[in-house]
Amino acid sequence: MTQEEHPLGDQPLWRQAAVHTLHSALFLKAMVEDHLQGQTGLLLADNEAMLNLAKEPLRMSDIADRLIVSRGGTTKVIDRLETLGYVRRLPDPEDRRATIVEITDAGRGAMADARVAIDEVLEVTWGKHATDEESVVVIEVMERVLSDHLDDHR
Repeated sequence: MTQEEHPLGDQPLWRQAAVHTLHSALFLKAMVEDHLQGQTGLLLADNEAMLNLAKEPLRMSDIADRLIVSRGGTTKVIDRLETLGYVRRLPDPEDRRATIVEITDAGRGAMADARVAIDEVLEVTWGKHATDEESVVVIEVMERVLSDHLDDHR
């Protein structure tokens, strides 16, 4: 499709790429979330929290910053994961007012199941449409966008 044939053809290519990225991300998120929830009962936010906790135990405020959600939203995610036995809260030895959250062995198993479910969707919605070279370009652009702007939203 040429720029003239495209409905956004009168707009700069960078804007067209950004709009397509946004629309694709929203579509992929919905597809992944539906499949993940159907296969594992987890939400994407649950999985993202566990991915962060798999690296190291974190304070609730640090989890909220990494998830880019509100403190209340983070509490709901951690409450849900704790009920499932995937994380546990511990007192912070350095600050009695704070809580540290760590992932459990069951949580690590749930993460492995989530990875399978997510990969199933991404393979058919993304993998079959992008070459390795194209994927590298997308990764590089998204990393630049995120590294330049992520701190603005924390």
